[in-house]
Amino acid sequence: MLSFLVDDHLAEMEFHGARGVILSSASSKTAFGLAHLLHTQRQGIKVVGLTSASNTAFVESLGCYHEVVTYDRVTSLPSNSPVAYVDMAGNSGLREKLHRHFGGQMRYSGIIGLTHRLSSPDEKFELPGAKPRLFFAPDQIRKRAQEWGAGGIDARFGAARSGFAPMLDQWLKVTESRGPLAVQQVYLDTLNGRVSPDQGHILSL
Repeated sequence: MLSFLVDDHLAEMEFHGARGVILSSASSKTAFGLAHLLHTQRQGIKVVGLTSASNTAFVESLGCYHEVVTYDRVTSLPSNSPVAYVDMAGNSGLREKLHRHFGGQMRYSGIIGLTHRLSSPDEKFELPGAKPRLFFAPDQIRKRAQEWGAGGIDARFGAARSGFAPMLDQWLKVTESRGPLAVQQVYLDTLNGRVSPDQGHILSL
């Protein structure tokens, strides 16, 4: 649903004039859900995924990114065309590097998540290009519910999901675990980067 809402916002705003969308944490489920929608539904938009070296093969195998770039090579991206940046983890250092690289060509900078553990508590929002802004999903839901009427969001989300869900069996291995110890272990593994991007965990206490 979050992927759907971000895609809807970008399309509604005509991608803020950008012709390319850059997604950080490209191996995350929200990121490749968004990448799939952009790749299949938005003609003329180049989708670039940023990821770690260890996750590059997985991200490339998804087939929904036109280009996959490791974090240490982000300044190799051409900076002469307008881009929109979708930050899935709230990595302030990466955001600053991208803003300074693209300058005025950074037309949108949306912060979707805030899970990055090494981000600075003092965000530097005085950066070249578009001012970074938090994307708040409930605001988009309320706006569309008013515009589309009863059932409008569900119908559109269902259509978007129908093209995405069949791909998940190819991309993810789902494991179900129960009990406090299992939940704690997966949490710690996730926190410390020990969960493969092709794993999906369903947990219950």
